[in-house]
Amino acid sequence: MTRLELCEALATDYAYRASVLSLKFEEAYNKYLKRCEVRSYENLLQQFQHGNLLNSESKPQKPKLKPNEYIISAPSDDDCEDGVCKL
Repeated sequence: MTRLELCEALATDYAYRASVLSLKFEEAYNKYLKRCEVRSYENLLQQFQHGNLLNSESKPQKPKLKPNEYIISAPSDDDCEDGVCKL
């Protein structure tokens, strides 16, 4: 899998997850794609494998949350720019 394919798959997955929080898909996709540019290929591949995106459908389904469920994300160094952490 190429670097670009990994970035696009991760950005798509992120954007679908962000859309649960009423964020715009395209905006979330573009921001995450930009953040992927500074990450190593190995790091991208590790996240891709950890997220089990290889076995997912070609177009991820928007996650459905039960009324008592919430998305909690912990920022990593790759998720922060100038000390400001992104979703």
